[in-house]
Amino acid sequence: MRICIALLAFLALATPRLEAHEVPDRVAITMFVKAEGDHLTILVRMPANALIDYLLPTLYEGNFVDLEHSGALAEEGANVWIANLLDLREEDRALPRPTLETVRLSRLNDPAFRSFDDALARIQSPPLSYDTRARQEQLTVDALLTTPIRSSASRFFFQPRFARLGVIVDTSLTFITPNGAQRVFRYSSDPPAFELDPGRGAALANFVSKGFAHYFDETDYLLFAICIALLFAGWRGLLAFSLLFAAAQTVMLFATLSAVATPFWLRSICGTAIAASIVYAGAEAIIAHDARRRVLAIVTGGIFGYGLWIGLQPELQFGGAHEIVAGAGFMMGVVGAQFLTIASCAAVMSVLRRFSLSPRRFSIVVAALVIHLAWRRLLERADGLALVPSYGRGPDAESLIAGMLVVLALVAVVSLRRRQHAAATSDAGQP
Repeated sequence: MRICIALLAFLALATPRLEAHEVPDRVAITMFVKAEGDHLTILVRMPANALIDYLLPTLYEGNFVDLEHSGALAEEGANVWIANLLDLREEDRALPRPTLETVRLSRLNDPAFRSFDDALARIQSPPLSYDTRARQEQLTVDALLTTPIRSSASRFFFQPRFARLGVIVDTSLTFITPNGAQRVFRYSSDPPAFELDPGRGAALANFVSKGFAHYFDETDYLLFAICIALLFAGWRGLLAFSLLFAAAQTVMLFATLSAVATPFWLRSICGTAIAASIVYAGAEAIIAHDARRRVLAIVTGGIFGYGLWIGLQPELQFGGAHEIVAGAGFMMGVVGAQFLTIASCAAVMSVLRRFSLSPRRFSIVVAALVIHLAWRRLLERADGLALVPSYGRGPDAESLIAGMLVVLALVAVVSLRRRQHAAATSDAGQP
């Protein structure tokens, strides 16, 4: 009996164990999807170490991948972590699971996946030489897949599902239409399902909902709406301000629609300026109740409009070739949500002031609370500039806050002088 137990223990220790490797920190995936006749051709490249739970066999020396005996395991891993994760839809019909046609292992620095033709040529070329020395983290898995479709002119939708392959997963997807046009999408993690080549109507409807959702995702808009509701007691002045504010937002958004990606330091400045705008609007609600504020509407509208452009930038690619239509739809959604929120805040404030023993004090308390919240955000966002590298960097947090305080003080002084002048003129005109 002891001999049997010893023999079993020896076999357990001598048997090699297959241990899953750790999930990689960053995974870069490149995809090409092409509609051809009665099928979609799909080319995918992902790092070999993103095949979770799949360790390619290695040689005895150096932990290099044994390329001669890795083909079957690489194919199995591609079926599990590529084919099974491709969720495609044609019109309102889910497409069948793509069929894995060919798998190739390539070096990580191989440049073949820069275009559809080069990627297809690489996959259809002979595999790497068996004497190539590379570890699994130095290789990529290149896969060719196909799935049947009814027509290449159909509308196709894709639902990304690769986020679990790494801590950060960046995907570049290029869709080649039947007429040869290319739609390029670059995103991190897994965005919601999107159409690979949306038409104008689809882009407009999609971005109206995106704009509506974006407005309610940001509490800055709610804080500003509360300030505006406190600033105007009458509906006529509130409507005029809201229209001018929305117009300034729209002009700024479309003026920057073709601009390049916004650098991080400028995003920090814009976020800080938005918080400063809320602080100033709250101060105006305390100092000058029911005043006319055309300049305030134009300036804050421009600032918030640039903030909308920052929020729209990563989403604009999902509008396909219709950037102007997508921008218009986004703005329509934002303005609709904005008018709804401002009107709701004004109605709530009107009711609360009616039941308050001192409506003016109630407005001051609410405005002070909003100012407190916005001021904290201003400081936090200004501190974000410290994360920007020193080269090409914008102003530091202290200088930015000081500059904004000076600007706000100058605006307040000018506004006060104008009110004093108007009051003196009015007094002089009275008998």
